[in-house]
Amino acid sequence: MSGTDASFLYFETPSSHMHVVGTIVVDTSHQPGWSADNVIALLEDRLDLLPPFRRKLVAATLRLHHPFWADVPDVEVASHVTRVQCPAPGGMTELAHEVAAFASTQLDRRRPLWECLVVEDMADARAAIVFKIHHCAVDGVGAARILGSLFDLLPEGRTEAELMGARAEARASQQPAPGLLDVALHTAAGIARQPLNLARLVPTTVRALAGVVNHRRGEQDTSGGALPLTAPRAPFNGAITAGRVVSYVDVSLADVKAIKAAVGGTFNDAVISVCGGALRRYLGARGELPDASLIAVVPVSVRGGEDDLGANRVSAMFTVLGTDVADPVERLKVVRQANKVGRGDQSALGDDIVARVTQVAPPNTTTAVARFYSSLRLANLHPVVHNLVVSNVAGPPIQIYLAGATVEGLYPLGPVLEGPGLNITIVSYRDRVGFGLIACSDNLPDLADLAAAFPAAVEETLQVITVSGTQ
Repeated sequence: MSGTDASFLYFETPSSHMHVVGTIVVDTSHQPGWSADNVIALLEDRLDLLPPFRRKLVAATLRLHHPFWADVPDVEVASHVTRVQCPAPGGMTELAHEVAAFASTQLDRRRPLWECLVVEDMADARAAIVFKIHHCAVDGVGAARILGSLFDLLPEGRTEAELMGARAEARASQQPAPGLLDVALHTAAGIARQPLNLARLVPTTVRALAGVVNHRRGEQDTSGGALPLTAPRAPFNGAITAGRVVSYVDVSLADVKAIKAAVGGTFNDAVISVCGGALRRYLGARGELPDASLIAVVPVSVRGGEDDLGANRVSAMFTVLGTDVADPVERLKVVRQANKVGRGDQSALGDDIVARVTQVAPPNTTTAVARFYSSLRLANLHPVVHNLVVSNVAGPPIQIYLAGATVEGLYPLGPVLEGPGLNITIVSYRDRVGFGLIACSDNLPDLADLAAAFPAAVEETLQVITVSGTQ
């Protein structure tokens, strides 16, 4: 396991759970008798294609180095799946309540690090399949690709012939559980490499920081770029508890593309601007809107086409959300500029700096520091590093199916961190853009009110675009 992957284990505490959650809403009206059994059968059939679902952790000797993965030959899929009936009236609000409870508990590290919740009996013959996977096993892009192994283009699924090649390749890459000697040798080799890794890290870090400075100096316009530790404190920022609250909302993909076209830029610029508009409306209605803009961390995938799907290949950039700008088109321009500077900073810093730093992180010390920081609630005491995490993952543009049911909506959820306390993850699917919001239930109990502000933020932006003729 790389240091980046392992860091999600080390930084996990009883209140900060390092798993990602994906909610898949399906229409079962054309599948009489559809239930969680259909999902279990699908998982059993395609387990070979889901590496994180058939691996478990093997700790290094005395936890002196990063752990590694070993395949479990006989995963009991049914023991990882829980079924519940959706409370009446069976809508998205009730689903969000069930998912929040599901997301509030940690994964058992003695087993493969995933669980599945099937929420049956939703209104209008719908159901939801919710996957919880530890972040040490996948990042956002990796999770999307892995779950893609469960999706089909036709309700009847795929034939054995279509799956045969992928099964053979997956089985050839499986790793058996190691013996005590193998673990000891792995640990010794890792410890022996650490002095060299540390020696390489120093000049790499110096070059990376110099690259950021030179980028800021060399750019004609670096105004509006975000910096860590300069964020205003929002009411949901600070130390967190284990409880979670979840909310879902979706908007028209065509509307987001119209916003993007208004001033150019990227799809990411548009959705981040929408987040800024929603947060401005939400905080403003409560008299809690800071004078300065909120700052978000945006994960950036640095994954190559052949990278292991079950690993983290991610960096990050800081950006502003323009919550201090009343005009939505001007806000979009501010976000676009901040994202441009942020992408330049991230590129100058280098794609591998996170991997190099985490590779030398001592497991026992890092875990102890994380628990010390959480238990003393230190996030309440120091300046805010950033206010929230905003992540955008591309989804399929076409109709897909899961276990014979028609997929209606996709809503990913990222981890809630000490300090920010709010995570917004976005995915496009067919003609809709889904926003999955998750927060600490003590810090942001009325998360549904924030979610309700997203369609209004989109509509407000479209109205200004139409009146001003920007588009």
